[in-house]
Amino acid sequence: MKKLPEWMSWLPGWASRLLEWTSSLFFAGLIAVVLLQVFARMFLPKAPHWTEEASRFLMLYMVVFAAGLAAGERAYVNVDVFINFVKGRPRAFIQLCIDLAVIALMAAVGYWGLKNAAVGRIQTSASLGIPMHLIYGSMVLHSISILLYTIVLVFRDLKAMITGEVNYGNAAVS
Repeated sequence: MKKLPEWMSWLPGWASRLLEWTSSLFFAGLIAVVLLQVFARMFLPKAPHWTEEASRFLMLYMVVFAAGLAAGERAYVNVDVFINFVKGRPRAFIQLCIDLAVIALMAAVGYWGLKNAAVGRIQTSASLGIPMHLIYGSMVLHSISILLYTIVLVFRDLKAMITGEVNYGNAAVS
């Protein structure tokens, strides 16, 4: 298990490890369900009908638990041609503006995700019979995870603006 980067030291190490392990667990479940479906289609007379829905839900939660970790490492796809030309405090300011925009977006996603999850309380999934508020609620967990790590990035960017020491590229950790 890799050590938490210094700038994330205020986050409990167990929280990041929990997200890593949970995401890995859902990924392993996704692989198992897809392999079951492939095996059943090839060698059994009838394939289980629930595997397609289960694979969608497992993929969804795999992404939910990995999203914050990706945000904390600035690992999301972005166009960084412009920002690579900027150095020092202006670069930190641009990163700060991007992080604040992400926080605003994730706050909106979390808010509307809560409202959507409330609607899902009266629905169940077609094949598995899972209450849909558990699936719709994944957007709330997704936004909380990204918010947590992006707030850490805001503090890093503020520190970089104050000190003028900005030595990271796309990744938040060099």
